[in-house]
Amino acid sequence: MQDITSAFKICLSTLTQFVVSRKHVMLSLFVLFAFAAHLSLPSVISMCRKDVSEKWNEGWHAWRNDDPETALGYWSEIGVSGNFTVRPSRIFYWKIRALEKLGMHAEADDLKVDLARKYPFDFYTFLFFKDGGAGILNNACRIKTESLFYPCPWKKEVSDAAKRTGISDVMIWSVMKQESKFRKNAVSRSGALGLMQLMPSTAKEEMRSLDILSSEITDPRKNILIGASYFARLSRKFKGDLPRVIAAYNAGMMPVIRWNTLSAGDWIEWIEEIPYSETREFVRAVLQNREMYNMISGENHGLPISFLISERPMPVEKLASANR
Repeated sequence: MQDITSAFKICLSTLTQFVVSRKHVMLSLFVLFAFAAHLSLPSVISMCRKDVSEKWNEGWHAWRNDDPETALGYWSEIGVSGNFTVRPSRIFYWKIRALEKLGMHAEADDLKVDLARKYPFDFYTFLFFKDGGAGILNNACRIKTESLFYPCPWKKEVSDAAKRTGISDVMIWSVMKQESKFRKNAVSRSGALGLMQLMPSTAKEEMRSLDILSSEITDPRKNILIGASYFARLSRKFKGDLPRVIAAYNAGMMPVIRWNTLSAGDWIEWIEEIPYSETREFVRAVLQNREMYNMISGENHGLPISFLISERPMPVEKLASANR
């Protein structure tokens, strides 16, 4: 009996060692795989982005040459790789536009629902849904959670600046959120300062007209007022063309004047054609912020951004003559 027990113990010990050694092998393989994936992930993402960029550009070229069928073909090839882009919703939006142009309205409507479900409260979703797709989501909790990312800090300072400049508090918060994420001591790599990210050289004229010293540029109250005043000046210059005004706030007035209409058939095309990727995303983000703040407040400060689809940019020269 003792011999049987000893033999059993030996077998059990051998089996345990085997299992442990297998675990070590499996663990080693897992670690090796994870390490290899970590090393290769950036290159995989880079390849995906390159593939998406090529297909997007081919499709965009076809779209601008009035060939929606070819454009739709290229954009439909993008697939899951589109998730690695800054705004995957853009692919959905332009596929919908191509479908509509081809008279495929049922398919376009289905894709609109997909857009709202996958990318609620996104710039491109707001172009089709005034509520950012909230009605399709039918999720009050999600809407309340989303609103937490759109606070309204510096209320008195923003309200004072809005009254003095005529720029709505919603617009001021929309710019501030994108520019500084509401950090009063924010400093960009290019030297922009404060809540409204003002370049000292750009803000100089506003400070002179507002009787503000250059040393006060980072003071929250003054910074908000200067930024709102500059936004108001750009709005007068571009006769309230919101995409141009927002683009000029980020890139400067002269580049926007130089871009003129960008041969765009509507404002969404104009935004897509902005040569600076940072400015292009800045315009989309600020307009998205504006729609969110309007929705949360229950107030409407200006037209919903869906009007951008049907309005063609006016040449800058005509704007100048209209301003006289």
